Amino acid sequence: MSGTARADWREKCVSVAAAMRRIRPGARVFIGSACGEPQALVRGLVEHGQGLLDTELMQVLTLGVAPYSDPRYAASFRANAFFIGNSVRSAVNESRADYTPIFLSQVPGLFRTRRLPIDVALIMVSPPDAHGFCSLGVSVDITKAAAESAGAVIAQVNRHMPRTLGDCFIHVDRIACLVEHDEPLLEWPVVEQPHDVAQRIAEHIAHLVPDGATLQLGIGRLPDAVLALLTRKNDLGIHTEMFSDGVMKLAQLGVITGRRKSLHAGKIVGSFAAGSRALFEFLHDNPQIEMHPSEYTNNPLVISRHDNMVAINGAVEIDLTGQVVADSLGTLFYSGIGGHADFMRGAALARDGRPIIALPSTAETPAGIRSRISAVLQEGAGVISTRGDAHYIVTEHGVAYLHGKTLRERALALIQIAHPGFRSELLHAAKKRRIVQINQILPPATRPYPEELEATVRLRDGREVFVRPIRAADETLLRDMFYKFSERTVYLRFHGPVKAMPHERLQVYCNIDYDSEMALVAIHEEGGRPSAVGTARYIAAPDRRSAEVAFTVQDEWQHKGLGTYLFQRLVQIARGKGIERFTAEVLAENAPMLAVFHRSGLKVTTADEEGVVHVTMTVPPEWQPRLSCERPAPPGAPAGAG
Repeated sequence: MSGTARADWREKCVSVAAAMRRIRPGARVFIGSACGEPQALVRGLVEHGQGLLDTELMQVLTLGVAPYSDPRYAASFRANAFFIGNSVRSAVNESRADYTPIFLSQVPGLFRTRRLPIDVALIMVSPPDAHGFCSLGVSVDITKAAAESAGAVIAQVNRHMPRTLGDCFIHVDRIACLVEHDEPLLEWPVVEQPHDVAQRIAEHIAHLVPDGATLQLGIGRLPDAVLALLTRKNDLGIHTEMFSDGVMKLAQLGVITGRRKSLHAGKIVGSFAAGSRALFEFLHDNPQIEMHPSEYTNNPLVISRHDNMVAINGAVEIDLTGQVVADSLGTLFYSGIGGHADFMRGAALARDGRPIIALPSTAETPAGIRSRISAVLQEGAGVISTRGDAHYIVTEHGVAYLHGKTLRERALALIQIAHPGFRSELLHAAKKRRIVQINQILPPATRPYPEELEATVRLRDGREVFVRPIRAADETLLRDMFYKFSERTVYLRFHGPVKAMPHERLQVYCNIDYDSEMALVAIHEEGGRPSAVGTARYIAAPDRRSAEVAFTVQDEWQHKGLGTYLFQRLVQIARGKGIERFTAEVLAENAPMLAVFHRSGLKVTTADEEGVVHVTMTVPPEWQPRLSCERPAPPGAPAGAG
């Protein structure tokens, strides 16, 4: 900055006390958010604002102590939060402060149209550059709109504020007065080791993130745990409301490159950052980072322009139909809407987008442990995402895919990822509400869904299928497969004519314990529609040393290696559980199935009895499965596979 320009800037510098005298009683004052909070000015409000009466203080999120929310200052200040943080939560729920529930993307419009006029904006900025521009640094969000709309702007100039790039600058000419005060920015604590539940949720989410995805996620234990598990991904991008140290670490490792982003290629885009001093140093003058206002980052239409957009948001409760609660605990207002709904809908609109809701399966309350998956939402709970917005729901017990599913399918999928101790209670409630059939059986809870068994298989004709263990919510998938079978295939599989596959029979096939019984389903997706093309299962004998096996393949998918793969994979899984002997009952005319057994590498003996071949197979010590056509399941398995 030239000497003349610096002199002009210095002429605007005043003391904190002088700056506070510019605020009149009854004013509506905006305060910069999170780590960008102008701490010196906030302290000045209390220390030098004795004459301020009925002053409304507006803020997105405060990380500081928020002294203005103390009951002693009730006559002077009343906070109005767009998002409820720890420091104002009690005040909001005791009617000493207000909460405005609104999509954060729409707040700037309230400021600019003067439907919510701002008299004074208190912000923190970096020192002006040679052209007189200050950066809003780590907190652009709705701060930029507030500063551009306010009657007067008072800025704390802080050399600790990083000079970020993007749409985040304000010229000194727009600032009424400046207060020079250097102090470390507020920091968001970094959790180095997530607790076990967060770690397991993160593992499930990481599996849904493909190479080249663009991510939106928040700050805290769970987002950091997810990011820590993405180190083997390639060319990830970021378009988010907020980010923390986890994003920095992946960028430094070369995992986040943004090369495949369909918008702002090569750039990490966010509206505010909260983390450590190391993060702030990383942001300073970094051309890889672009900070933009919330009306841009959180705009669902902008979000939807990112192919493979993966939006990860938290929740405090979800009911069995897919209604998501995130800002309240019953009648207690806890957080806010923020960018939750914007990113969920933006990701749903994006090509190959994946909106994900993550939550622990249980919560500790004064009354004891309760399930976060509820039959009915708590009284007073506010729905942020409707049933129609629900796609992927993740707990430590697995993933439920709800989009396009019936209420019955949703309930069964959610019960399967609920805590085992609450599944029976949830099923009973679902029956009482007639969401599921009254004769619906409860999925066994002996072990979680074995996600590690998922795989993608390339068949002889070059087509690929996704193979995974069967789930309780797969009834429709298996029913549709059955009614596509030819009469010949039905006869060979069931040893006679079977005309129908009712719920009573299907639910037995779908509810397995993944231990004494295992079933695999092969899924092919075409035109966005998944369909089951083959199944295989074993049922262990009481001694757990032998098992009965069977498999079926859709007519047009036969003779392509799928039956061979399903049987080989099933034997491999069973052998891992100590099963070394297999039996099967096969019609003598079912030559293809018998051929699969004889070519399996197992020791096969047969006995023919009135057209039914009794097959016994034992596993030689040297046996190895032939699975060369298999590769690990790609992140984000076919949607209907959920």
